[in-house]
Amino acid sequence: MSDSTLPIKTLPIVERWDCTSCGQCCRGTEIPLDDDDLQQLRRQQWDRHPDYQGVQTVVRQGMLRRRYRLAQRDDGRCVFLTGEGRCRIHEEFGLAAKPLVCRVYPLQLVPLDDVALLTLRRSCPAAAADQGSELRTHRDTAVQAVRQRPQLAQAAPPPPIIGSVRRSWPDTRLVTDALERLLTDEQYPLVRRLAHGLRFCDVFAQCRIRKQDRPQLAELVTLLAEGVRQEVVDLFRERRAPGRAASVLFRQIVADYLRLHPRVSLRESWRERLRLAAAAVAFVRGQGPVPRWGDGFPETTFEALEERKLGHWGVELQQPLQRYFETMAVSLQYAVASRPGWPLIDNFRALAVAYPVALWMLRYACGEREPATEDVIEIITAIDRGQGYAPLIGRQHRRRISQLAALGELERLVIWHAR
Repeated sequence: MSDSTLPIKTLPIVERWDCTSCGQCCRGTEIPLDDDDLQQLRRQQWDRHPDYQGVQTVVRQGMLRRRYRLAQRDDGRCVFLTGEGRCRIHEEFGLAAKPLVCRVYPLQLVPLDDVALLTLRRSCPAAAADQGSELRTHRDTAVQAVRQRPQLAQAAPPPPIIGSVRRSWPDTRLVTDALERLLTDEQYPLVRRLAHGLRFCDVFAQCRIRKQDRPQLAELVTLLAEGVRQEVVDLFRERRAPGRAASVLFRQIVADYLRLHPRVSLRESWRERLRLAAAAVAFVRGQGPVPRWGDGFPETTFEALEERKLGHWGVELQQPLQRYFETMAVSLQYAVASRPGWPLIDNFRALAVAYPVALWMLRYACGEREPATEDVIEIITAIDRGQGYAPLIGRQHRRRISQLAALGELERLVIWHAR
């Protein structure tokens, strides 16, 4: 690695992963391409390959800022995934010829100011289940990737904290460390930790921190973090359903995440777009039958899902979901890599909203039966896929998150759906 790249370190939390060749990463996942990837694909001359005549292999996204990704088949599979579940690029040109994301996934580097943290994207089922070898054994793969793309481990600027207010990394870490402590506090269940973090964000967002020096900021952060635990007690005692406006906003967010569920297979067609438009209207109304998203979901109604409880939802079943949120907090993946450009406070709120979304999808997927480990892994896959997915990182999603915060309903959503 060059002198300009940061040292790579794994998290203090032990993460595990080994590839199981399930092919899930090649289905329903958008693979972004950088300039080097595009040049490499052009050199491979797929447009001259007899099996790819007239087949689009790369898709351009964005109007002002050009972005590219690998194309997908009508059923959501990567255009290079064969019927036998193998990668055509790998078969014909070798591992090194694949796009960088494909080579290193699910490894994720989170560059800070002094270190690049190595963690996992838990949209990979094996990573979501902590299945395999310790992550440190895969460090060499990340090192090789950085040698080819030094920008992966170059120092990153800190995100804004509140609105456009940006501070130094040491100041920013005061806030992220406080949120990490709240989200990894083993005295409380996950739902309570998320409520603590959200209440901290609500109060902190009202503070004027632009002119505070570091000792003043540290004192403020400590004071707020210590006080939030008691402030949410009444919310848990009441467990009141969110209001109508908040419920509409929440269901719109759910509809965006549902597209990323492993059981959903969307096709690129006008008919599919019309079906999705009709489904979006149904989710706004929130009454009557839930639109069918795939054969893997039982028929039900919005009213039934609202009343349904999760049944047996023991500690062992909750563990993978809890690990997801803990590693997101410790790695700062939510703050740096998930939604670039978003303020830290909004990024945490978006992370927290994924929890009630996950539980809504779990109720939907299970129907009348009790949840199983496979169901939990699927919802983790879905919410993690939300990182980098345009509808869930853009202005509209941020606006919905801000509206829910302004309504004071974020904590209620988290608490209500965890019942």
